[in-house]
Amino acid sequence: MTEDTDAGAGPASNQPPAGANWNTGGVQVVGSTVHGPVAGGQGATVRIGADAAGAAPVGPEALRAAAESLRAALARLRAERPGAVTDADAEDADAALAGILAETALDEPREGPLRRRVGTVVDALRTVAVLAAAVAGLETAFAALFGQV
Repeated sequence: MTEDTDAGAGPASNQPPAGANWNTGGVQVVGSTVHGPVAGGQGATVRIGADAAGAAPVGPEALRAAAESLRAALARLRAERPGAVTDADAEDADAALAGILAETALDEPREGPLRRRVGTVVDALRTVAVLAAAVAGLETAFAALFGQV
């Protein structure tokens, strides 16, 4: 790797497009591969891609939708294949899903009760293969709202 502050150094393929607003001074890598951003000097920064628009705050809607979907899938599974889920696990999961729906209907859902209820659902249904995607969707929706279960 070499350091070259001449903006014209290197092959044309390594040069920014004409009229681009790139800072071409600093560290340039020619003839090797860099895996990750590179910046050199005091206060140097690396910008990758376009400026991201401010992300919209995550609301409980996705968690509520995931709970409704999983609750419906659990009811269908129990109707179509009795015994696919033990009664105790199905009842625990259904009660926890009902609690998630009640909590997400509040103006400010509380993390603690939701975390416990999502954990209950995951524990009760983790081994039911046909519900795995729905359980993962519930976990993902919770994680988007509060972080990992």
